[in-house]
Amino acid sequence: MLPRIMRAFPFYVVAASMLATAHASFVETYDDGTDVGLWHCSLGVPRIIEASGGNPGAYLQQGGFSTSIPTWGSVSTRFQPGVNDPYKIDSIYTGDWTTLGVTSIAVDLNVIQVATWATDRAVTLELLQMDETGFNVNYDATYTLPDLPNPPVGWQTYSFPVDANSSTIPEGWVFTHGDGTPGIDAEWSPFLHRVDLTSIGFYKPGFAYPSLGTWILGIDNIEIDFQAGPTPTPTPTPTVTPSSTPTPTARPTPTVRPRPTPRPRPVPGGNPR
Repeated sequence: MLPRIMRAFPFYVVAASMLATAHASFVETYDDGTDVGLWHCSLGVPRIIEASGGNPGAYLQQGGFSTSIPTWGSVSTRFQPGVNDPYKIDSIYTGDWTTLGVTSIAVDLNVIQVATWATDRAVTLELLQMDETGFNVNYDATYTLPDLPNPPVGWQTYSFPVDANSSTIPEGWVFTHGDGTPGIDAEWSPFLHRVDLTSIGFYKPGFAYPSLGTWILGIDNIEIDFQAGPTPTPTPTPTVTPSSTPTPTARPTPTVRPRPTPRPRPVPGGNPR
């Protein structure tokens, strides 16, 4: 990962071992009124782009919903086609991450109102590839950050390595087929030729949580980092049909800035679960 101050620029070049490799970032800040990924937590309550209170500036808020697993998601049009869902869209947050050469994704999240917390919650990034019907899972990959014993306070930054062109499953990822059997190294990049759902939530896979009360959540600065030049494209497995996601035209953000240092988490044991 590069220093935050460098990643704030839309494009930059890094030299290593006398070979220059161009990298780029796309960041959804909501400051210019865009809503690229249609990120959402619930289909039953409004999504509101607030003009202030973000990290900084505008941010997306959704609240007044009850769930055991509060999760932000960006969903492609290939996910369960025909099912009435106003938030399906093809964007850089889904699609062909292998050809794009995605290296990482980062996001700022704010738990504005807590429903029910539990000591075994953490922040997890999940990527799904569906089959040709859009209703069955081909591949499922998750990356879970360290435990959050108590709800995080204020805006926090969470970063996940992806490395879509890795020849092996990157360290820290749990990668399986839709039936739960382990994926193999040779399937990693072919899997990322078509991401159909990207989600980031406060949970750990395999854990059960209570569903009491309602949540209010905020999301801002959803950043995806990728290689700007050509990347090697592995031969897909027979079950994968590559699709293309065009490289977006990077746009300047209002202010070049590093991400803020997250506030310390509350002392464990402060609130009843």
